[in-house]
Amino acid sequence: MSVYTLLYLAQILLAILYSHGALAEKMMRPKIKDMKLWSDEKFLSHKLTYDHADPHLNFTLDVHQDVSDVDLHFDTRIINKLDPFYTSTFNITLNLCRILNYSTKSPVGRFVYTFIKEYGNIIESCPIPKGSYAITKFWYPEDPTTAMLPEIDFEVNFAAYHLDASKKRNLIINDHITGEFTVQDVNNLKPGIFAMLPKVG
Repeated sequence: MSVYTLLYLAQILLAILYSHGALAEKMMRPKIKDMKLWSDEKFLSHKLTYDHADPHLNFTLDVHQDVSDVDLHFDTRIINKLDPFYTSTFNITLNLCRILNYSTKSPVGRFVYTFIKEYGNIIESCPIPKGSYAITKFWYPEDPTTAMLPEIDFEVNFAAYHLDASKKRNLIINDHITGEFTVQDVNNLKPGIFAMLPKVG
């Protein structure tokens, strides 16, 4: 077998290895299985999409009338795929207006708020004025060390409540998302968590 033939076969082998991700980096990434979105069209409408190939989220929100105050509720369930006995649940209710106020007074809040704001036009204060808001091509900084974590299934229930002048709560968003986090071979790793730190100089 000639040297040229060996070089040709080596090139083919490298192409096959690369196409199968052998030269890629392992990363824990989510995969959305099901997404059900609902909103009270009297107050607002919204849309959420996720691109698996080049992981990013696109979120659009159209507020049809001024919204004075909003409570956000998250109910999350995480299940270890190898051993379902290890299941965690997490639920919390936060006031959006207090979060926005915190973002202007806390260094950490300003840091996170500024990071997210780079991806679009977001809500800045309460009451929330009528208008359109959008976050496009958003993705959190990744770190390959997450590939060492156990793979999981997840379920997220998200609800938003409008609080009127008398603090009466009306449901305006009710979303349900299920999916899994699995270790994948990727060649488009996003910058790690340290990339979020402010640039010096």
